[in-house]
Amino acid sequence: MGRLKTVLLVDDDDTTNFLNKFFLNQLDANCEVNIALNGKEAIEFLLLNAEDITPCLLVLDTNMPVMNGWEFLDTFEEKIDEKIRKKIVIVMLTAVDTDEVVAKAIQNPNVSDTAQKPLSDLIFRNLINKHFS
Repeated sequence: MGRLKTVLLVDDDDTTNFLNKFFLNQLDANCEVNIALNGKEAIEFLLLNAEDITPCLLVLDTNMPVMNGWEFLDTFEEKIDEKIRKKIVIVMLTAVDTDEVVAKAIQNPNVSDTAQKPLSDLIFRNLINKHFS
């Protein structure tokens, strides 16, 4: 898939975003990290910036106000051009890694992987090695 250049973190929790950005920066100093606090902000980011800044990796929380991760996936399919969608690896984050949530996420054709919160540098390293090596 190529080198990880740009990441979009989509989570309403500032601490989670801070830690995830920290872990990513520790792994790859040249990686640009952008943050959206909900799915609506993420869709707006993609619509405004996708031609110039298409994130290679989009880390998506399932439970957020305004637009949750599931609603984001529906809107992503509707509004984001297929060429752009195919360039983005989406990893769904869950607070509880139940079989039901993982199955629902993986059934979505736009979701590449799932991970349980909280993430760590090791989990990010494994995700990056799996999808970008």
